[in-house]
Amino acid sequence: MNCHPVMHGTRPLSRYFFLILTLVVIPLCCAAAPIHTVFGEDIPLGGTAPGSDFIYLFLTGPNLPDGGISLAGGTPVTTGVPASFTRVEVTGDTWAYTWRTRSIGRILDGGTYTIYAVNEPLSRPDLDDATYITQAVTFGQPVETVTVTETGSGGSLVVDSSPGMSVVTLDGRPAGVTPLMISEIPAGPHTLVVTHGGYSGYRTELVISPGERREIYAVLQPLAATSSNPPALPPTTTSTGRLATPPHVALAAGIIGILSFHSQRKIQRESRGTE
Repeated sequence: MNCHPVMHGTRPLSRYFFLILTLVVIPLCCAAAPIHTVFGEDIPLGGTAPGSDFIYLFLTGPNLPDGGISLAGGTPVTTGVPASFTRVEVTGDTWAYTWRTRSIGRILDGGTYTIYAVNEPLSRPDLDDATYITQAVTFGQPVETVTVTETGSGGSLVVDSSPGMSVVTLDGRPAGVTPLMISEIPAGPHTLVVTHGGYSGYRTELVISPGERREIYAVLQPLAATSSNPPALPPTTTSTGRLATPPHVALAAGIIGILSFHSQRKIQRESRGTE
């Protein structure tokens, strides 16, 4: 750490608050080594400041305003405007603050920055009469995360059926009629259904792998005729081509013939008795 209590002329040192700052468990000294980290990491800060009510924090470094920016929000700090700094309350002569580097509102370039802890709301050009200490922080190059979307990672289906011209749906969406080729199918599980009027449907669950070409031949079975509506039978015919006598007509004719036969026999017996 670089300590900068300043005296001008014959002003006594007692006129200034003596500030002691410890950062991320770095021993108290005047030449602390830089903190090496990457942007996005949290950096705990803290220390003691006897006689001060607040500590004012700001940051300077590559491509930042000369006066510095606040640690939260990243807006430029202005001398005499406490709200423009990251202000931390001193409680019992101690203070603590965790700098969440992403809260600065911008991505910091790789390089070395300086955190200032000051006992007054003063920007970098106005620190001549202030008590402050500094801590260097070196950020590595920002890590860029790139998401690569693989192209051509789907598969394809070639669907044919018996009978042909059957309707094909894939995952509940119409795909066409057979014979059919379905391309650019996302890898993963799918449901294939093949239907045709008068035939039982065909359904299968399948998993398509990246780059796979799957061939499916669906054989549909014809639906059986139901017994609730039996087909009408044509009337039977005799060998001569004439219409056959219905059974109930034939029975009635037989009964009439028997009665007629018995009636004739009775008349004959009565006639013999009178001779």
